[in-house]
Amino acid sequence: MIHLPKVALNEKPQSPFFDRKTVMDTFGICASTLHKWMNEDGLKFYKINKRVFFKRDDFNEWLEQYRMEK
Repeated sequence: MIHLPKVALNEKPQSPFFDRKTVMDTFGICASTLHKWMNEDGLKFYKINKRVFFKRDDFNEWLEQYRMEK
């Protein structure tokens, strides 16, 4: 019988959600810009108590509307 070694992955599975800090750090924006995106520009978000989350797929779909073609 052949025994294969178990391979441990050190990577965590990627969460389907972003928090506000992740979005602000990734795009180099401040809280007021993110607030504008959420309340004026239609960025979908989830709010649980005071915590705000963005679904990765929703965020990417929202961002695609600003894609520029040459």
